[in-house]
Amino acid sequence: MIQKLKKRFILTSMAVVTLVLLLVSSVLFIGGRRVIYSDADQMLKRSLMTSLGEKGGEGRTSRFERAVVLTIDPETGTVERKSSGTLENFSEEEQQELAKEAAGGGKLKNKGVRTSVEKHNGKTYVAVVDTAMEDRLVTAAIKALALFAVGVWLALLLLVWLLSGWAVRPMAKAWDMQRQFVADASHDLKTPLTVILSNSELLKQQTEGKDVPELDRIETAGHRMKDLVQKMLTLARMEDDPGRGAWESLDLSDMVMESALAFEAAAFEKGLTIDENVESDLIVKGNKAQVQSVLECLLDNACKYADAGSAITVSLEKAGKKAKLTVRNTGSYIPPEDLAHVFERFYRADKSRTAGDSSGLGLAIVQSVVEAMGGTVAAESSETAGTAFTVLFPRENS
Repeated sequence: MIQKLKKRFILTSMAVVTLVLLLVSSVLFIGGRRVIYSDADQMLKRSLMTSLGEKGGEGRTSRFERAVVLTIDPETGTVERKSSGTLENFSEEEQQELAKEAAGGGKLKNKGVRTSVEKHNGKTYVAVVDTAMEDRLVTAAIKALALFAVGVWLALLLLVWLLSGWAVRPMAKAWDMQRQFVADASHDLKTPLTVILSNSELLKQQTEGKDVPELDRIETAGHRMKDLVQKMLTLARMEDDPGRGAWESLDLSDMVMESALAFEAAAFEKGLTIDENVESDLIVKGNKAQVQSVLECLLDNACKYADAGSAITVSLEKAGKKAKLTVRNTGSYIPPEDLAHVFERFYRADKSRTAGDSSGLGLAIVQSVVEAMGGTVAAESSETAGTAFTVLFPRENS
């Protein structure tokens, strides 16, 4: 739980950091690019003004000009030079082609130049400037900005990772206290419950032959309480230690078949049938008792909520590197608003789906066991196909 909170804190923080860095980098890039190309734009403007004889066109001596102004006669299509500037990287023919492309309003094929077009006295004036130097500066700026952004991102990632432990420390402390309380309370409740159940059994023996419904109710409630305490204790232990030290190689195929066989009697009493489709020799690594509890919970739920006379389907098959277990019972339906919460502790759907002896912890235990093994569990339900629980177990040596 705490690890999930830390991951969520880190992911949320880094998402915000990434967005801010992208925004800042974009602003810096756009501003820097505008500054880098500002001199070239000024050259284009000044060269055109000089060629058109307008005021403000005076500036540097022509031998320092990087911009070339060419005029195009729209009637003849003739291109001629109007200024003494030079484009060292382009021949006369290439300059003329650039001028024609710019005058026609088309997109320039050459990316190493900038152009500006003015029409005056029936002629088209095209100013062209070589931006090779500016392009190199922009490329260098992009690389520097990218390195800076990545460096800042990594530094902030380290800082957020360090802060995540501090941020969740109060919640971690409270969670540990709650978990310890549940474990201690569950453990301490087992003794008085055992006394209650044993004395209830003794009283039933002493009143043998008499109908004492009060004793039956005490015994039923005691067993329900004992089951609830045991499940709470199981969850507390799972959170404290998933029990990896007790893990072993398990033949999941055999365990599924044995569990299905064990529930056939309970299914028969309700007029249900259990259909198995189990692929053999699927091996997983885990705690045998915990995996058995997963199978029993899923089959028990299927038997509880399936309509009489319907079928329960249990299938196990390979799914890549996973072993896919599906337990489906027809005739039952969980609405979407309830389906999203079925793995939460003590959550119960509407009364039509809640059995009297349900603790609301079974599926929470299933999820804890499966996730501790590195797998996933999901539920789906429809009015036509019924309800299915699908578990993906990592296969050993897959």
